[in-house]
Amino acid sequence: MRIAGAHRPIVKPDTDNYIKSTLDGLNGLLWEDDNQIVKIVAEKYYSDHPRVEIEVRDLNE
Repeated sequence: MRIAGAHRPIVKPDTDNYIKSTLDGLNGLLWEDDNQIVKIVAEKYYSDHPRVEIEVRDLNE
């Protein structure tokens, strides 16, 4: 049920901690500073292959 997405993790680490560390780590690589980010959609799932997936879109395009 967890792998299928029917049960979602509500345990630590918190989703916002994943977001903050990832965005800070990508400063100077994908953007100058994370203050340029205007929208974030974040979800936490159970997985046999834990990872962070990021999709970046340029609003000027």
